[in-house]
Amino acid sequence: MAMRHTIDRQHPSYKEGKRKLLESKQDHLIAEAERAVEERKRARSGGGPPCGSTSDGARRGKPRGRRGGRRKASATVTYPPAECSPSSHEDVPLTAPSAQLNPQEAFENFVERLSSLNASGPSAKPQISSASSWTFRQQKSSERWTEARPNHLQCLIEKEAVGHPLCCLCHKPAVIRCRECLPEEWFCGDCDVLHHKKQPLHNRECLIRGFFEPIPPTTRVMKGEDGYYTQDQACILPTVSVSNCVCDGTTFTVLPGKPVILININGRYDLHQPLYVCQTCQQQRTPDMKDFLQSGYWPASLNTSTFYTLDLLSSFQELKVISPGFSRQAFAKLLEHRTKCGGRSGHIKGDTLQRSFLEFSYASFEKDQLCCGAAFTCPACTPEMLAVSVDGNRKLYRFRRNGSSGDHAFFEGLFVAEDSAVSGFVDMIQKAVKKTQGRGTCGDSQWTAARETSRRASKLDEEGMEVAVCRHGFLLKALNMYRGEIFAYPMYLQKELMPAKAQFFAMDVACKYWPYLEKVASVLPALQELTTMKPFLSVMHARAHATKCEIKWSGRNQEGAGTTAGEEVEQVNSYLSRCALTTKYMSKAARLDMLTLHAMLWNYKKGDSLHQALSTRYVKTCQRLLEETAMLAELKTQLHCSDEMVSQWISDVMEWAAGETRDTSGNLQGTTHTGLQRSIEGLYLSVRQRKQNLYRQNDSNKLRHRLRRKLAEDKKLLLQEIQKHNKLDSAENIDAAVVEHSLSGESTVSPIWPWEVHDSANIGTKKRIHDQVMTTKRLQEEKNILVMEMAQHCTWLQNLALVLKNKVAEEGGESGDKGDEGLCSLLRRRNTEVSEGLQVVLQKYKTALGPEASVILNIEEEDQSVHSSPDTSEDEEESIT
Repeated sequence: MAMRHTIDRQHPSYKEGKRKLLESKQDHLIAEAERAVEERKRARSGGGPPCGSTSDGARRGKPRGRRGGRRKASATVTYPPAECSPSSHEDVPLTAPSAQLNPQEAFENFVERLSSLNASGPSAKPQISSASSWTFRQQKSSERWTEARPNHLQCLIEKEAVGHPLCCLCHKPAVIRCRECLPEEWFCGDCDVLHHKKQPLHNRECLIRGFFEPIPPTTRVMKGEDGYYTQDQACILPTVSVSNCVCDGTTFTVLPGKPVILININGRYDLHQPLYVCQTCQQQRTPDMKDFLQSGYWPASLNTSTFYTLDLLSSFQELKVISPGFSRQAFAKLLEHRTKCGGRSGHIKGDTLQRSFLEFSYASFEKDQLCCGAAFTCPACTPEMLAVSVDGNRKLYRFRRNGSSGDHAFFEGLFVAEDSAVSGFVDMIQKAVKKTQGRGTCGDSQWTAARETSRRASKLDEEGMEVAVCRHGFLLKALNMYRGEIFAYPMYLQKELMPAKAQFFAMDVACKYWPYLEKVASVLPALQELTTMKPFLSVMHARAHATKCEIKWSGRNQEGAGTTAGEEVEQVNSYLSRCALTTKYMSKAARLDMLTLHAMLWNYKKGDSLHQALSTRYVKTCQRLLEETAMLAELKTQLHCSDEMVSQWISDVMEWAAGETRDTSGNLQGTTHTGLQRSIEGLYLSVRQRKQNLYRQNDSNKLRHRLRRKLAEDKKLLLQEIQKHNKLDSAENIDAAVVEHSLSGESTVSPIWPWEVHDSANIGTKKRIHDQVMTTKRLQEEKNILVMEMAQHCTWLQNLALVLKNKVAEEGGESGDKGDEGLCSLLRRRNTEVSEGLQVVLQKYKTALGPEASVILNIEEEDQSVHSSPDTSEDEEESIT
């Protein structure tokens, strides 16, 4: 038995050992403190070496990062330099004579002084900037990958070693490996047949030839006298059980039936339909279409010889959203590659895949409609919409084809208007109003979209699409263009969207379209209501218009418009234009269906992130409002403007923009000089418009090359005309450098020509005040508009949840019909999704609004009472649909 020792704390040996231990700790801490002092001094002196050091590090200076000298000032913390002198240690002595104090007191005194030393220095450590830390992390990650690369290669090679594995079930030598059965991946020939009889879609590998060889499910491995060999076998398509018999028999035999092809994300499988044979009455039965659909298969044709899995079609649909230019042929090639990787073979037809996919998409759309779906409705713009933006997309053309299948589109008239209705409206307009040939002009420039008539292209059927969206980017309506961008097309869309009660109608040529609309409305009283909207010139397109036109028509200067850009349709067109890579070769019906499907998927994506977009927009609007208000105050102080003077200057700018530009400037070169002025304005605006439409309207590199060449010629001619003007009139010189800077895109301010400021002194300065005031007003309006749209979004979701709840109550009866039960389940799931989504949206809006969330809180209180409400009014149901 071990003896237990006790420590005598009064023994002289114990006291001596304790004293030595404390002195050792004190010496160690003193050394650490001295090193810390030296490091602190180097940090104060800019990272240099200790005093008296002549190391190479002092001469090299600060090491440069990945970007070297290009990196700007970072967020690192620096300290003021400190001189290095021998007396640096006299402020805080770190040692004390051990003879004056006992070890315990000396140790406590040292700790107290060390604490005072730490408190006297800077408390914050130098922080590395985010850019430097990212570079450091990437460098470390690259180093770790480099170190691990040989090991990865070694492991990649070792995994191909066959070895001598044993079957996981019977422990005989294994001949089959199935990675989808991990961790039990090894099987002998007999166990493989038994195990994979009900798992024919597993990808297996055979190792009888000394390496892993993919084999199809129709191949099994047998053992003979001369070794192993392969043999064909029939595999049965997995389906739901259909073994119900009229004789109430319970024993069935499943035999291979009719050959069938199944295509899933791993490619093509050649299988057999199950054939159920009753052992009692010998009756045979095969699955019907309902059984296949319940098993998760969608038919490629009505003869049930080929099926696609539903998750394959859903994956293809998601791929079309992510990559609109991804074609059906490319997807079919991908599936054929996956088929080959699995040891199988067979061709996959892209045309059959597309037809089946469109049938599936239309059935999914109808199912969504039964659950109160609203594919082309913006929740934030219901029931009151602020603005509609319309523009043409000339990239969505389709080549004329001699042969046509004559099929009708699934989504005819849903998103893309029927061609017969549009052509009838265009004929009515052109018969009622006298035609004006040529392009519309703004100032001395021409716009291809500002036309009343246009000729048809010879090689194209549809020349593009005219698209209408709300200010949140939701697609609302579209039509096919057959005669270019004529005014009748946006007028038709405006007429169709009148029930949305939009306040503004945004276009890139609103300055030319609106007078034409008023002329048409004066002849056709039925279109008089269209003039109740307000014209809105898209903010970015306004930069390519004349300066006076921009002041008068630009959306930035329209009261009540907020910060609506009117360019939302351009954002949507950038997505739809990628669809043209495939749709321009399709048939008329397939093109319409595919574009409608893309529009619906785009809107679903927008709807899922609408609350995040509105919340972020509100926060940024509040921040920018503070900045622009401060900039306005600073500008007023800089120009010594009072509030009365600011109001007067704004009125002066509006009057100047509303007036006509004078033809002469009193110069003796009157006629020649006026023609030169028109030439300069026309060339300048032409260059800006061509640069703006270079990629927006053209998808051919050859055409873009010609346009770039024309662009360079016009720009060279513009500079020559400016030089000619400066020679004729030195008093009204034009700064060519300012013009070039404006054309480069770096400046968003349109120049004011010298002949435009005649009798309008300081119009440039006044316009600066005008633009800043308008920007501040629009931001104030935008803040209130966003609160209203958040409330409308929540109200729309609340009404939808109420409608779904009532439909669940109506369909929830015990009817015994499987269809009614399925619809009730869909409604319950949809109601749950909407209710949970409403709570997420409310929380997001309350976080963004902060103290101003009273409107949202009222809606939340109403939502709590809605779930106990038994009925829904008809008006609420109509607002959802």
